[in-house]
Amino acid sequence: MLTVKEAVQAAEKWVRDLYPEGDLNHLRLEEVSLSSNERFWDITLGWAEPAVRQNPLSPVFSSNLQVLPRVYKTLHVDAETGEVKSMKIREVA
Repeated sequence: MLTVKEAVQAAEKWVRDLYPEGDLNHLRLEEVSLSSNERFWDITLGWAEPAVRQNPLSPVFSSNLQVLPRVYKTLHVDAETGEVKSMKIREVA
């Protein structure tokens, strides 16, 4: 069985292969859980959403910093092989 670190690395590699390099700003691990039957790791990764554009009418040197929203995805990873079986949007309340 893969260790949690190996499963996270497999999920991260899969996401990096799927998305263009510039789309994964500030990628980080958010959550990890092992299924009750220990066959799958559910790994949630998050990154800053690159599709957000700054308003061109806002001042260039504004004292207000724009916080980019984060995207969260949960990857269902086979605990034996490291193969990603699915990826779902993770809604955060």
